[in-house]
Amino acid sequence: MTVSKLSIIADELARTGNDAPATADDGSDEWNVCSPAFDAAVQETYEAHSWNFSTNVATLVRQGDSPDDLYEDAFARPNSALHLIWVRLNDQTVDYKIINNQICLTASGGTVTAKYVVDPGMANWPALFTKVIRLHVRAAIYSGLHEDIQSGLLYERAAQQALDDARARNDQEQPKRALFNSRAIAARRVRRPFVNSPAGWSGTDVPN
Repeated sequence: MTVSKLSIIADELARTGNDAPATADDGSDEWNVCSPAFDAAVQETYEAHSWNFSTNVATLVRQGDSPDDLYEDAFARPNSALHLIWVRLNDQTVDYKIINNQICLTASGGTVTAKYVVDPGMANWPALFTKVIRLHVRAAIYSGLHEDIQSGLLYERAAQQALDDARARNDQEQPKRALFNSRAIAARRVRRPFVNSPAGWSGTDVPN
């Protein structure tokens, strides 16, 4: 079965004992409650994490001079970007600012790249991601149609727990990074008391 906004809403309405709309935007109370809840849940869940299945990295295209005097260059924000995760200059962190939907920074002729969140389409949603959306819709059904605020809050909490689980599963797919251990920094963390030399000692093992 193809997953769609209509199919998710209809399924959750059926599970909670409500009439399911046959078509989208049918003007019914069921659709008018569930549709905005679905849209808000999708947008908020996309932006709640750097999901592996919905990110892209692209080289940015310079559009002209920056409108801010603090920077020299203005780059086009990717059209499909829901929000930016990072911007880099020659693979290094760089200071930048978003102005009029442009990414402004000083590139000095270097290569500017950005990682950003995209909408991959519902067909590419992992099961846990879909579960989060379903639970938000179910919460709206109980709160908006059944006027059962308590049950609605319980399903909102369940959605948050499902989101935490989805984040953890997503992060397990990231490679482990070795920590950089500096002996000098580690030594500074250990505070040792300053020991005064006894009177009459010259710094050798033999007293004066």
